[in-house]
Order: sequence, then C-alpha cells, then structure tokens
Amino acid sequence: MKLLNGEILSNEKYSDNLYKMGIFSPYICKNATAGQFINVKCSPEGVLDPLLRRPFSIFNIEKKFNVFSILYMVKGRGTQFISGLKSGDMLDFAGPMGDGIDLNGNENNILLIGGGIGIAPLYLIAKLAGEMKKNVFFAAGFKDNSYLRWGKDLIELKINYAVLTEDGSWGEKGLVSDYVWNNMESFKNFDIYCCGPRDMLKTLQNIYKDRNNKVTALLEERMACGIGVCAGCVIKLRKGKKGFSYKKVCKDGPAFSLGEVIFD
Repeated sequence: MKLLNGEILSNEKYSDNLYKMGIFSPYICKNATAGQFINVKCSPEGVLDPLLRRPFSIFNIEKKFNVFSILYMVKGRGTQFISGLKSGDMLDFAGPMGDGIDLNGNENNILLIGGGIGIAPLYLIAKLAGEMKKNVFFAAGFKDNSYLRWGKDLIELKINYAVLTEDGSWGEKGLVSDYVWNNMESFKNFDIYCCGPRDMLKTLQNIYKDRNNKVTALLEERMACGIGVCAGCVIKLRKGKKGFSYKKVCKDGPAFSLGEVIFD
C-alpha cells in the first residue's frame, strides 16, 4: 500500500447519483487485484473536512493503459466533492488495500451476486475469471433503472447475466435473491461471490447454509484508517459451534466466508 496521486482521466456521470471515475496509476495497475480497494481523500488540497478518507472498491483495471476505475454513488459531502472533479485533476488516495481474491484453484463455474453498488467489486472478479476461461454468471439486482448505463460495461464482459429491478423498469421484475433461489439447481456447482445490502447477504446466508457451495461475501463497512489500526470496521465471525472472533474488514477482508459472518 502506498500514498499516491493519480491523474483523473474521466469522471462519467452514469445517472443522477452514480459515477465512474478513471484514474491513471501504473502502481495500482501493477499491484492491485480483484477485491481490493483504495482510500480516497475527499477534500481539496490543504483542507481536512471531511477528515477521514473514503474507501472505494477497484471496479476495473486496464493494464494496457495503466488506468483503473472506481464506481461510486454520491451520498454525502465526500462523494459530492469527488463527483465534481474533472479530467486533469489529481486524486489523492492510498492503495491497494485489503486482501485480494485468488481465483486460482476455484471451481470453473463462478456465480456473482450483486445488489446496488455492491456490483462494483464484483465486476473485476468477473473480468479476471472470464480471462481465465471460467464460466461466469453475473446476477445483479437494483431498485430501479438508475444503473442502466452500467449495463454497457456488463455487456463488454461477454458473460451470461441476469438483471433484476424491484420496479421492473430494467430486466426482470423481482429481487436478485429470489432469482438465485429459483435457479438453485442451475448454480449447483458454482463458487459464489456476493456483495450488496446487509438484508440481501442475510437472505443468501440462509439460502446457502445447508449447501456445499463455497460462498464468499465482500463486505461494505464504514472505515476510518483503512489499515487495521483504529478497529472502526470490525465484524464478528463464527468460531467453532458457539464462539466468535473479531476481524477487521479493511485488513482481514473485505472478503469473508458468508456462512461465518454474524449479522447482529
């Protein structure tokens, strides 16, 4: 992990509150992999408000051009600030952070289940798994069609996929967890990676608790330091039949076995 400055090459508005930013960084493109993230300073140079950096999953890496990207939602002052940055501006960030995903030795079949902005870290997994000639299926669920522009990114992967929206405005109408439940037999021999709202993860945990699939959840938690010092992103994991342990999402994750996660 390094403190870095990268030139912003693009900051495309996908919808009202959804953006994709492309950043030039040979170091990230050489050293990062799927499942990792960067911690971004979300204020002008010399300004410390907001004080804490914000974590963003690495959405894509284009090694040929030394460019990586993040997909983000505008939710507060920090993301509002970076949404206003232009091509040619510099981004102050630290990375890569967190443990990456190792796809070697996995099943040749990969199911990705994303809810909302939870699709962001899954996209690079899909891309790398596809380059390894694995059979990849991406199931993505949203409230409405605000992620419609992302559909073009999804098509570029040239994999099988299903899109569901709660209001039926894009793809099938329904919940992505229901789609997975209704197609369990089709995904019987798949390794699974999921990221999204807590309720979605809890539902998937119940679906897979008595099944043999390897299910990995990429967790989204508020972070302060991003390097495991402050313990601001601690979660509980099952340990044995009745015990539990604490892990830090920023340092030990963000990927954990879904069946071990305790959702209080």
